[in-house]
Amino acid sequence: MLEIHLFVNPLGMRCFCCEQDVLRIDQELRTKVNYQFVPLFNMETIQQTMELYHLNVHDLSVRQQTSATLYQIILDYKAALFQGRKRGRHYLLRLQSALINDGLDYSEALAKKIARQAQLDLDMFWEDRKSELAVKAFKKDQYMADEMGVTQTATAVVFDSEQPVYGFMINNFDYESLIESYRSHQLCLHQTPQEFAQSYNDKHHQSTLRIL
Repeated sequence: MLEIHLFVNPLGMRCFCCEQDVLRIDQELRTKVNYQFVPLFNMETIQQTMELYHLNVHDLSVRQQTSATLYQIILDYKAALFQGRKRGRHYLLRLQSALINDGLDYSEALAKKIARQAQLDLDMFWEDRKSELAVKAFKKDQYMADEMGVTQTATAVVFDSEQPVYGFMINNFDYESLIESYRSHQLCLHQTPQEFAQSYNDKHHQSTLRIL
């Protein structure tokens, strides 16, 4: 079965309108492909976030605050994932919708509200979001991104979950791309990562990059 790692900026995905679409087709998607959202944290995602929210990119204190907020949001997501991939995905997508679509500011009160909506165990979530375990999970994601050579969000890496020896990178791939691939029947149970990546990249006139 295909496994798709979609690298995202929790505060800056290019597609802001399809979080609920991903939630609606989550069950159907999981019969076709294993997929997970991997938050990417680097100078580029911080810059991207500041530009998206029209913040002063030359103000060091604003940059530090943006970095701290993005970091805590990622730890929140990792804490939510400890209660299952589905609930973790639901938490992230609902939080993004609140921040981006509804224009709300991130706060602990908002994190708690979204955790309730995602049906998380609140006590466990609140403890885990400040835990060393969440920090380790965060560091593991960044190490994986570095090993794969992923530096930009809206990047997907596709593996075969049975033989994860190598994968294929797809650029410019976001939530909307995932939905499009599902609805156009590009996600098939028995196709190889190379077949999927080649098909998608050919359709969008992109080159296919194999990574170890």
